[in-house]
Amino acid sequence: MTTVAHEALHPVTARIEAAKAALRERFEEHLARASAAVVLKAVALADEKAFAALAKVDVEAKRSVETRNQEAVARMKSRAFDRVASRCELLDAKAAHEILGITKQALSQKTKAGNLLAYTNSGNRRKFYPSFQFAENKPKAVVASLIRALDVDPADTEAMNFLVQHLVGRMDYSDPGEPSNEVSRFELLDDSEALEIIKRDYRNALAVGQ
Repeated sequence: MTTVAHEALHPVTARIEAAKAALRERFEEHLARASAAVVLKAVALADEKAFAALAKVDVEAKRSVETRNQEAVARMKSRAFDRVASRCELLDAKAAHEILGITKQALSQKTKAGNLLAYTNSGNRRKFYPSFQFAENKPKAVVASLIRALDVDPADTEAMNFLVQHLVGRMDYSDPGEPSNEVSRFELLDDSEALEIIKRDYRNALAVGQ
């Protein structure tokens, strides 16, 4: 390499080194904004995933508190749907109206009338029908009775979702002194004594906003 060519590279090298220094400084500032939880999580990840996790910090910092709160609620609702789906079989509208031998329109009418439980996925607004409410290709009568007894508005998707979440939860249905016998509440709908406990627990949970 000639002396002239060698000297010509110096400005380029200087600019690269200056750019690296600027990037390091920006990264340090970015890292300083990250919470301890984010840093500890990122350090355990592979390099590219760690950098991606830290990159989100700046984006989130620019969002308003209201926006971040709304995002948190959306994530919570998504997790709620996944939790329900993991605890009971959820049928889509097509499967539900085929099981009942009715049209999709008739299924919708039964739902609006409070004769069926429907869980609405807040992400895409699709309705799903817990399979535990069907027997012998018919809706269980206890479901409509329960919806009315608890004064749940079928048009209120949040209220209906709350009821389904309650029913897929587990309860200890054992007598005092006996070993714990935890079962899903929906498994006890045909037990009149258990049904009264389910209603009581629902009202108590609703009262405290759980």
